[in-house]
Amino acid sequence: MGSTRLPGKPLADIAGKPMVVRVLEGLAGSVDSAVAATDDKRVADAVERAGFEAVMTGEASSGTARVFMAWELLGRPGDVILNVQGDEPLVCGSWTAPLLETVPPDDRVLTLARRVRVREASGADTVKVAVTGKGEALYFSRFPVPHGSREVLEHIGIYAFSPCSLQACARCGETELSRTERLEQLAWMEYGVRITVLAGDFHGIGVDTPEDLRRVAEVFGSRREGIPGG
Repeated sequence: MGSTRLPGKPLADIAGKPMVVRVLEGLAGSVDSAVAATDDKRVADAVERAGFEAVMTGEASSGTARVFMAWELLGRPGDVILNVQGDEPLVCGSWTAPLLETVPPDDRVLTLARRVRVREASGADTVKVAVTGKGEALYFSRFPVPHGSREVLEHIGIYAFSPCSLQACARCGETELSRTERLEQLAWMEYGVRITVLAGDFHGIGVDTPEDLRRVAEVFGSRREGIPGG
């Protein structure tokens, strides 16, 4: 709720529903259970009014630490735990399916990315990732990487963990790189966790600004009117 560019972001209205509810609706039917982890009762109340489950956690140092808290409170269920960022309202089954095909190894996390032109992802709000030929992440940055490329991989805010890799990532302390880039996954990599990036045609708009919110609202408005919206 503390976003400076978009105050009250989880409850921001998208075609008549809070953003957090849009995220949960996008996950419904493609996962065994979709739960919102939050430390804000207003968010929990909105989620429960919409018929979904919410878990109240304490303050957390990162999104993954919060997911770990919620997972423990729920009794540590599941072989694969997905962490979907609450500002990805276009999440859908085509995102979750490739991440749920196998249980990630204990030293590995899976995530998604899509290939875009550099000019489409030049802003610092968009996270880019450089990978090896086998799809293993080398570096995440808010700056276009690799330098000089016409296209980059835009990271999408969803991760798949095994129980062991979730615990490992949740316990990683902040590092200089993760603090500088404001990207917690860089700390995981420094602590030895490997990240496999699955690249594909995953359409999404991460909501960080009022302009992002407007674009997402247009997509949902088009869907409601039966117009192809991406």
